[in-house]
Amino acid sequence: MNKIEKPVIRDDRGRWLPGSGSPSPGRPPSSRQRISERLIADIADVWERHGQAVLERLAKDDPKALAQITYGLLPRDIFVQVQNTGSLDSDDRRMLLDLLDVVKEAGAEGNSPELVLQWIAEDLRARLAVPIERK
Repeated sequence: MNKIEKPVIRDDRGRWLPGSGSPSPGRPPSSRQRISERLIADIADVWERHGQAVLERLAKDDPKALAQITYGLLPRDIFVQVQNTGSLDSDDRRMLLDLLDVVKEAGAEGNSPELVLQWIAEDLRARLAVPIERK
């Protein structure tokens, strides 16, 4: 009897596609992957029992270690590089911080920074404008 075999379908990287008749649904987990999964499960279990207490102890006894752990857990795309060029003295920094407080108090922080700066510039120009005397 002749068997009609289904064609084996793979993607452009040679991987089996779902429902393609692949002899196995995917690569079996490696021993390293199984160890990693068990380790993560164990860490989660310990965290549930001792997590907050450990963080509090680290905050008191070794804040540097706590900062390193926190830094390691943060997604890399949220880091922003800030450079202090030294051109701002402490009075200028204080003025900028006060300005940020005013922006927040006014409820303008939900707007784009460009728009808020435009409003500030327009207000200052209007406020400091020199009247034109007619002859």
